[in-house]
Amino acid sequence: MISQIFSMLGHFLNSFGDTKGSAWKYMIYSGLIAVALLTIMVFGIWKLSAIGGAWIASLIPWQWAHETVLFSFVIGIAFGLLCWIVMKYIMLIMMSPLLSLVSEKLEQKIKGVPVKSRFNVAGSLARTIRVNSRNLLREVVFSVFLLLASLIPVLNVFAIALLFLLQAYFVGFGIMDYYLERHYTYRETVTKVYQHKWAAITLGAIFIGMILIPVIGAVMASYFTTVAATRYFSVIESEQTA
Repeated sequence: MISQIFSMLGHFLNSFGDTKGSAWKYMIYSGLIAVALLTIMVFGIWKLSAIGGAWIASLIPWQWAHETVLFSFVIGIAFGLLCWIVMKYIMLIMMSPLLSLVSEKLEQKIKGVPVKSRFNVAGSLARTIRVNSRNLLREVVFSVFLLLASLIPVLNVFAIALLFLLQAYFVGFGIMDYYLERHYTYRETVTKVYQHKWAAITLGAIFIGMILIPVIGAVMASYFTTVAATRYFSVIESEQTA
């Protein structure tokens, strides 16, 4: 646990050294795509959470629910979270071809030899759609249970913490797959990420934290976390084959 966390943090900090030459080009491209997608996502969440919250509230048969501000607030937050979860996966899918290419080029640089590549745009999109669809379903189901638990006093503190860890894990999973897709099958990847779950959580937490920084965070988050994940697994594989 601790070793995975500090290892990923170290690789993330070292990733800032990978901005030479054409790396700037990929960082800017991925950053512009991320900013555009996040702008659409924030606007969409703002609009849909209000509409969806009102629609869900209209389905509730109890009159007291319509008269309670807290209930309406919770419904709005829950629907907003659902929108964020879905749109987050759309972002991971849309950026997969570019970030997979970034990961491949960095891996070649780290290892110093051409790597066996399975990369192509169609294949990358198909793979990431499968992976992220699986993760989306699981995250939504777990999030619903945690949101319900957050309404219970005492349990709410733990539920909110677990909700963040859940979000971070699946974001980290999606980013790690930009590297893992070239080396592992779908099932092998699920096992591999679980074995490195604390690294995935750390990576996802970094990504979420950076996204919260207006503009500059969105520009940098996807590129540097992809670099960190690639460095993390490249070093592990190099040590295993040494």
